[in-house]
Amino acid sequence: MKKLMSFVGALLLAFFEPAFIALTNWMHRQGLLLAASSFPNGTVFSLGTTYAAAKTISAISNASQGVCSSTTHGFGDGDVLVISSGWPRLEGRVARADTILTDSFALEGIDTTSTILYPAGAGGGSAVKVTDFVPISQVTDLSTSGGEQQFAQWVYVEDGQQRQRPTFKNARQLQMVLDYDPNLAWHAALLKADLLNTPHVLLATLPNGSKIYYNMYVSFDGEPTFTANVNQQVTANFSFANPRSTRYAS
Repeated sequence: MKKLMSFVGALLLAFFEPAFIALTNWMHRQGLLLAASSFPNGTVFSLGTTYAAAKTISAISNASQGVCSSTTHGFGDGDVLVISSGWPRLEGRVARADTILTDSFALEGIDTTSTILYPAGAGGGSAVKVTDFVPISQVTDLSTSGGEQQFAQWVYVEDGQQRQRPTFKNARQLQMVLDYDPNLAWHAALLKADLLNTPHVLLATLPNGSKIYYNMYVSFDGEPTFTANVNQQVTANFSFANPRSTRYAS
């Protein structure tokens, strides 16, 4: 009887396990399950290398997804855009186009409802579409730095107790170590981005399918390391042009 039960159990496991795994992965992608932890393993980075001409934005509304007024902009749903805006928090931020109309489009996931953070009528600027990305391969290590909260501190003579209030956060940076191969497309793309000294979009596609967009200055000289018996490597540094990334579930 025990052998029969073991056989039936193994049979059920073999039949249902693939379907259960597929269902679980789908639920993670849809945000229906909360993972206890997340590892970067399997993340694919890509660098935006080609950009279309800027389209003028005459105004941006205060809404749960800011709506940009832009005459015959020509953008399509899901286009990746770099936004220039009179609103400092939006200046240089990356967003995808959504709710497309002939003369307007929304900024997917960008909440501009606060007129304190986004003063009404002051958000106009332009949008530039990213038209091509180059994948970055052979990444062996990643590290981030910056973002630490800074404080102003003071003491009143009458009570001798130190007080503080937040001021600014340190500028952020991402460092990427890669195995050296000058024949790969990303090597030339990083060199060009460094020489241009202008922000470039960096895309991180996570294993669960979610995407994180950054707008970064690239520092890369392409010079490999020379250490005996160790694979040659190069280092690329990415400095945040806008301190806020934009994340989408898919």
